[in-house]
Amino acid sequence: MRTINYLLLGFTMLVLGSCKEEAAAIGNGATPAKVMQADYVVLEARPIANKISLTGTLMAGESAMLSAQTSGLITSIHFQEGERVTKGQMLVKLDDRQWVAQRQKLAAQLQTAKTNLTRQEELLKIKGVSQAEVDNAALQVATIEADQQELEVMIDYALIRAPFSGQIGLRSVSPGAYLQVGAPVARLVQLDPLKLEFNVPERYAPQIKKGQAVRFTVAGQDVSYEGTVYASEPVINESTRALRIRARVPNREGKLIAGAFAEVNLTLDSIPDALLLPTEAVIPQLDDQIVYQISGGTIRAVKVKPGVRLPRLLQIQEGLSSGDTVMVAGLLQAEDGMKVAAGKEIVVEKMDN
Repeated sequence: MRTINYLLLGFTMLVLGSCKEEAAAIGNGATPAKVMQADYVVLEARPIANKISLTGTLMAGESAMLSAQTSGLITSIHFQEGERVTKGQMLVKLDDRQWVAQRQKLAAQLQTAKTNLTRQEELLKIKGVSQAEVDNAALQVATIEADQQELEVMIDYALIRAPFSGQIGLRSVSPGAYLQVGAPVARLVQLDPLKLEFNVPERYAPQIKKGQAVRFTVAGQDVSYEGTVYASEPVINESTRALRIRARVPNREGKLIAGAFAEVNLTLDSIPDALLLPTEAVIPQLDDQIVYQISGGTIRAVKVKPGVRLPRLLQIQEGLSSGDTVMVAGLLQAEDGMKVAAGKEIVVEKMDN
């Protein structure tokens, strides 16, 4: 009986002490501590596509500033500005009359030289001439034929032809003008296909493969276009730390213009079991990045290694596992070991990625 009285006395004193402490706290203007509610996300492995956004430039499939290989007077122009021309088509003709006259002269000389060679060969059969005389006659024939070949090259130089099929631009010359060697005549560009050139950061360079699809958009058009990677530089640029890539782009309808700026979307690879967090859940620190993991109503700081970055989500490569619960809101007030109560669950699938 005496033991029960002691227990009752002790409990009464404990209750009175608690009431005094609470009363003192209220008297001092303090309020009882509240547990902070924390919005959270439950990690779940899901497949994603690793995409990056880049900028690029459309280039002509081929481009050449047409010029003359010899000097001469322009006698005729055989193209209209802005029209399409085919490979080998004659575009400009220079005065070649002197070379044509020389060609006729050489033709006559060659005929005489061949007749003389035939006569010398017949005389050699009857010992009428020496072998040296026959050889000299043959040399004369070969020399004239070589002069003819050289002259044909000069006559061909008097014609400016399209080196490939494409669209010709604005001409810089007129009939009757004297054209110097190398002087510009007009630019010829191949518009189908075009080339798309863009730079990929060094970290993504090993993932770019020949034949890989590339999607892009250009200013002023709502549609997207597709090209195929066909080549890249063999080395990474030391100043930009990026790899230069080129893709071939069909342009049969001619809606794309060389030189246009392009917004490039490149899919590098697919990740079948990515763990995604809202970007605001990851806190950058001096050397690390952390998240606050919730376990048993308590939060603790966990170092993580981020991976693929999507518009509103971030892949976590290391530090967390599927099924872990991570705090999303109220991170400025969060401290390691703090008690929290469950708030709103954030569903990753509903976030635009």
